[in-house]
Amino acid sequence: MSFYGVYMKFCLLGPPEVRDDACRLWFRGHRQRAVFASLALNANRVVETDRLVDIVWGDRPPLTAQAQIQKTLSALRQMLARTSTGGERISTVSSGYLLHADPGEIDVEVFRGEVRQASSAMVAGDLPGAVTCFRGALARWFGRALDGVPGLAAEATHLEEQRLIAWEECMHAELALDGHARVAAEIEPLIGSHPLRERLCALLMIALYGCGRRVEALRAYHGLRGRLHEELGIEPSSELRDIEHAILIETPAAQMLSAP
Repeated sequence: MSFYGVYMKFCLLGPPEVRDDACRLWFRGHRQRAVFASLALNANRVVETDRLVDIVWGDRPPLTAQAQIQKTLSALRQMLARTSTGGERISTVSSGYLLHADPGEIDVEVFRGEVRQASSAMVAGDLPGAVTCFRGALARWFGRALDGVPGLAAEATHLEEQRLIAWEECMHAELALDGHARVAAEIEPLIGSHPLRERLCALLMIALYGCGRRVEALRAYHGLRGRLHEELGIEPSSELRDIEHAILIETPAAQMLSAP
């Protein structure tokens, strides 16, 4: 069951796919996948046909592009009709198409809802509850968002950023619960993928310092400082420098958590 009490059906937090209690549906090629992803990402809103053409073919569409979109939509309608709920899911509206879905049927919306719940728990001081909600939200992911749909690259990048922010917030809550060793183990592999991200480095520094690895915490700072200087010609932020100073004067790790 999803956060909303409805089984998730339209999955975008990985290679786009459709699932229900009875089966998992597979798309026949890039065109079906791209059109489905576009409609699901904009569920209950009209997506213009011209926009679908752009997502599928970019700036070099064939002369038959609109006819091929219509054919693709017909195939998607038949596919969705085979699910356990059946019914007409896709409507033709003015100059485009609309996918009907409840919020709990779109994994992106479920993820965002759980992140909001986690953030509310943090504000209320319920750190264990926040971690549980963040972990649940992050568990919705099964790959890179919208993987295999290059026409939605900007949207995928935005979703990946939301994922990373949620992950950082989860790690912040874990640190407040003295989970330093666990956080250090989870963050270290991510630094290679996000070598210039200051908040990741800040969380890693606090985690390493909190589990007695002071030298490694300072090494993480100097590593980021070198990368920032070499690639961007800038120094670390004042917040990160404050954490380095706090480590040098051996401030308790719990007192550093406001900085990230």
